[in-house]
Amino acid sequence: MRSNTARRSVLVVVALVASLFLADPAFARPPDFPAPDDAKVSVVSENMMVQGRNMSVRAFISKDSVDDIVEFYKNLWERPPVKNAPGFAYEPTAIAPWRLVTRVEDGYVMTVQVQEHIQSGSYGYLALGRLPEPGDGPAAAPEPPAMDGSTVLSNVISDDAGKGAQTAMVENEFSIDSNVNFYRNEYSGWGVDIDQAMGHNKLHALGFRRGREQVIVTIQSSREGSRIVINSVKHDLL
Repeated sequence: MRSNTARRSVLVVVALVASLFLADPAFARPPDFPAPDDAKVSVVSENMMVQGRNMSVRAFISKDSVDDIVEFYKNLWERPPVKNAPGFAYEPTAIAPWRLVTRVEDGYVMTVQVQEHIQSGSYGYLALGRLPEPGDGPAAAPEPPAMDGSTVLSNVISDDAGKGAQTAMVENEFSIDSNVNFYRNEYSGWGVDIDQAMGHNKLHALGFRRGREQVIVTIQSSREGSRIVINSVKHDLL
């Protein structure tokens, strides 16, 4: 959905704004979080875990400019939800070309992430999540399978009607061949859908299936060694 840098930056902005409100986390029903006027909106996930935080995420496309979208939310959230607190936080350059507008209200955080559309207008994401109570840390997401010494760059979990999914990105200093052998062993006994080198051996794709579960692993050469994306899906029904 978004880059790992974007996810991390969103969480930093959320944490900064949330710190103004966590002394009295009045958890209520989710606040109204409208999409921009005349935007086309689609649901990405009703229950996505991003870096240990549960969020619902919608995508939107609009004919309006990025500036128009930002002003829409600045005006919408101008009134502070709590006395002596800001109505919103605005980050125009933290994760350029994305712009972020964030608001905390009634124990929930709302984040708008928007940039220019390649054709015209703008597109972005609307993320809504409940803040933790004071002292609570983020929920632990299952660690993705990876070679010892690997670093997890991102780990996103979604749980929607009909299926659950996990998409993780990791990197390590090992070669593509070493990683390929690791995942072949990791999923030994599963059916193999794909096992193919691509791009002059700079990319390798693996696909495994077992019952209602499917895993697709892509391993790409990087300056540090290898970067791996593991996409796991489990369907509720066959």
